[in-house]
Amino acid sequence: MTSPIDGELDRLIASSRGFFVNVDLHDPRLPDAILLHGRFNFDSFTENLFDLMAIERPISLSRALPIRRAEFLAGRSIARAALHMLGQAAPQIPIRPDRAPLWPPSSAGSISHARGHCACFAIADGTWQVGVDVEALASGHALVSLLSTTVNEDERALIARQSAVSSDCLVTLLFSAKETLFKALYPTVRDFFGFDCAQLHTVPRDGRLRLHLTRTLSQELPKGGHFDVSFEIKAGHVLTWLAVRRDDVSR
Repeated sequence: MTSPIDGELDRLIASSRGFFVNVDLHDPRLPDAILLHGRFNFDSFTENLFDLMAIERPISLSRALPIRRAEFLAGRSIARAALHMLGQAAPQIPIRPDRAPLWPPSSAGSISHARGHCACFAIADGTWQVGVDVEALASGHALVSLLSTTVNEDERALIARQSAVSSDCLVTLLFSAKETLFKALYPTVRDFFGFDCAQLHTVPRDGRLRLHLTRTLSQELPKGGHFDVSFEIKAGHVLTWLAVRRDDVSR
């Protein structure tokens, strides 16, 4: 017998007419939460998929490149599926003025998409702040760019002297974790902060990567605070996610 969750994923894939290659359910290590990762095929994207999948296309995307519209469709589709799996009402998830998704008050969530991957982390509790990020493993020029823009000198030294994780994987993982941290803390900080505001001190282990704040981001987020970002490394990509209680960062 197909479970309600499996049925929701089957409906999502079927309604996409080949746009979604697959959607997998992951363990978010948190009650009342859903973590989804999907692959989508840009070659199968057509504009009528917005109607077929009942996703409203914002006016702001009218002049966007087709790949941007495809990413939006993929992200909003799995986000709504995640809310359904949580037993939450799943209306449209519009874009806030600051470009972040506007979630229903009874939930919290985060969406990510990159190079044919998409992910959603959602919780049936609006008192959380969450972040998720998915990244294809960087190589070549992309890896060099991440090393120069995302990783500081101390982190590069840590990466060079460890052997537990390949360098390309760890650099990609670190970039993804910092993106996830930004998304989770943004509702408190309400400002864009750079990669230099968080630093990795130790090699990730047991599916956790600890980031330390290198500067005070707000009264609630002082320099020296740390956050343990969860992660999974799969063939060709990394997935990171983080949930923090709103009360814990707003006291």
